[in-house]
Amino acid sequence: MWKPFRQLMPKEHSGPSGGLEGRTIDVGNVKVHVREAIAEGGFSCVYLARDLTNPAKQYALKHVIVHDKESLDLVQKEITVMRALKGHPNVVTLVAHAILDMGRGREALLLMEFCERSLVSALDTRGTAGFYDEEQVALIFRDVCNAVFAMHCQTPPVAHRDLKAENVLLGADGAWKLCDFGSVSTNHKCFDKPEERGIEEDVIRKHTTPAYRAPEMWDLYRREVISEKVDIWALGCLMYRICYLKSAFDGESKLQILNGNYRIPELPKYCSSITSLIEEMLQSSPDARPDITQVWFRVNELLPLELQKDLPDGSPSGSAFELQTTEDEGLASAILTLSIMVKRQCEKYTSERPFQFEVTSSC
Repeated sequence: MWKPFRQLMPKEHSGPSGGLEGRTIDVGNVKVHVREAIAEGGFSCVYLARDLTNPAKQYALKHVIVHDKESLDLVQKEITVMRALKGHPNVVTLVAHAILDMGRGREALLLMEFCERSLVSALDTRGTAGFYDEEQVALIFRDVCNAVFAMHCQTPPVAHRDLKAENVLLGADGAWKLCDFGSVSTNHKCFDKPEERGIEEDVIRKHTTPAYRAPEMWDLYRREVISEKVDIWALGCLMYRICYLKSAFDGESKLQILNGNYRIPELPKYCSSITSLIEEMLQSSPDARPDITQVWFRVNELLPLELQKDLPDGSPSGSAFELQTTEDEGLASAILTLSIMVKRQCEKYTSERPFQFEVTSSC
């Protein structure tokens, strides 16, 4: 999302028509002055914007051309999830949004907190600084797990489905934050029918990233349930990338992923707690992978006691939160209010975990 925009621009498109640079616009109840484009895709562009009432305050303004029902559903889904997670310290904040009827089509505006740096840019510049140490790896990764935990705690669990270094941003507060919720899904099932398989294969191809794509998403004929466990696989790929500054799998190597053909490098030498966690998240069978609660505990225990935290409750405010949209009612009925809280997660952790280690946090 935050790569230089020319790198994000597909060859077949030139971005949304009618640039917003230099314009003053209202997004919800916020008036902003739009500055330069900082990222661009086929039908969307992200701009730097300044608050007119407080010029020192910067935002990221995402402008999306809504050209059909599918793109409308995607942007409404992104808005719905970001509103539900608003206030979470490890999720990019949606400040305001608007979907505008332009006569012959619609345009969406998402005003978000501005994060100047992405995790992928931080990883790309580590060549001169060297590899991260174990504490740095755990601190970055726990921030990401906090956000994923909040999503997987919803009923039904919300899978991000496009977890990758490019979608993790560094906030002004020093916290790593998850962004880009246009690929989320609560449609957890085994796709047995040929017509369903074809539709899902197209969705996966369009809205997931090959290098982070779980085996069950590559081959629907395996008849395995595609669920939030695809995020656990992606987290394994992400942790590998943070540790070794390279991908565990080549992007288009379907057989390599299906066969689990990757190697833990000899250098840098990380503790077995890190390497075994990567291996457990990269299990070919989704049922063999840990859930996000188990992953969170494993990562938290990598840190010294003074840096360890209590398991988050999954809610930005500390209690159940509701999807408060009006235009997104169809999605809101699918993504229900948060009801699985810490106690249930801890009970599941203690009763079902395949990993044996001490739990020091209280439930």
